[in-house]
Amino acid sequence: MTSERKVVVITGASRGVNTIPGMPCIHHDQYDIDGIRVERFTTAPKDAAQRPPLICVHGGCHASWSWQEHAPVYADAGYEVHALNWRGRGGSAAINDDSFVKMSIADVVDDIEKVARCFDTPPVLIAHSMGGLAAQLYASAHEVGALVLLTPVVPSNVGATPHELPIGDAPWGPPPPDLARQMFFQGLDDMQAAHFYALLVPESPLRVYEATRWSLAVDATKLTAPILIVSGALDILTPPETGAALAALYGATYRLEPAHGHNVLLGEGARRIAEDVIAWVVGRLAH
Repeated sequence: MTSERKVVVITGASRGVNTIPGMPCIHHDQYDIDGIRVERFTTAPKDAAQRPPLICVHGGCHASWSWQEHAPVYADAGYEVHALNWRGRGGSAAINDDSFVKMSIADVVDDIEKVARCFDTPPVLIAHSMGGLAAQLYASAHEVGALVLLTPVVPSNVGATPHELPIGDAPWGPPPPDLARQMFFQGLDDMQAAHFYALLVPESPLRVYEATRWSLAVDATKLTAPILIVSGALDILTPPETGAALAALYGATYRLEPAHGHNVLLGEGARRIAEDVIAWVVGRLAH
């Protein structure tokens, strides 16, 4: 990190992450930058300075914990991984309810920018769900090395069929456990689903509206970096045909996970998907 802005490393947060057999221990710590709490994963390879940072952007109702299986895999490939928390959760700056209910997915662009401007090299963005739309908006206005969109919310110019989800004006959710499991935790067992459900947080109703009515546009002509889009065949939030339409709009590489839904980050198969993602990143950056 090269910015002269003050980066506060959280005391006592540094630790080693034991991963899978054959994978080196991953160094893990947290830092704060301009009100954004970030989890950092790295193996500190000798040539790390020559590689762009990876910024992971979580989805709605989630926080940086959702990257706990993907981030070590990315770090094991020699990249410094920064999993941020949107304002209002995960240790990032608090937001009062009056402001929170007016927060748009577009506001996450500012959260990404606060982390990205720490680096001299344009980052690779890897983003999930609502975070995927925020990453598209960021990449339409800032240089990125590559863009990976995992079961992403899509812009209005895709023309996808909206979801008529009841929303209201108050902070939304988290939804009841059974619905949350269908939406967010497909493929997890009962114990895993209960564990992650306890970590969910309420979401801005405006963001939920934007993510279900597909109401924000992205200028596709401004996205010039390589793009990978991954859909889950069982996804009820961003169905595979919607992900395929987004890939067609951007001329992106498209991959379909036949045994997964919206959840491609946690549980069985998550590490294999992470390995596929980082292999694509390595290959694209090599070109």
